[in-house]
Amino acid sequence: MSAPLASRLYQDIAMILPVEVPEASVEQEIWQAGRPLLVGVKLFDVYSGEPIPAGHRNLAFRLTYQAPDRTLTEEEVRAVHERIARALVKKLGARVRQ
Repeated sequence: MSAPLASRLYQDIAMILPVEVPEASVEQEIWQAGRPLLVGVKLFDVYSGEPIPAGHRNLAFRLTYQAPDRTLTEEEVRAVHERIARALVKKLGARVRQ
């Protein structure tokens, strides 16, 4: 009998980026920065228009975190989530929305 899976935690992240930045590049950066606790990335919203500046768009992703051997703490998830946000700002010039 296999052990039950540890609980999954979900967090959303939204950012404003130039329209030239491909969604695939954003997702790749999220995966890179979120290892090893990130187990899912899903784009769920793309928006352009007021109040987003011209030539930009808002992308929102649902991120799923899970450890194979334990239930994650809020602090662990927050640390990885912040690392992802910093990577998006530094590498893609994103403006992460709160």
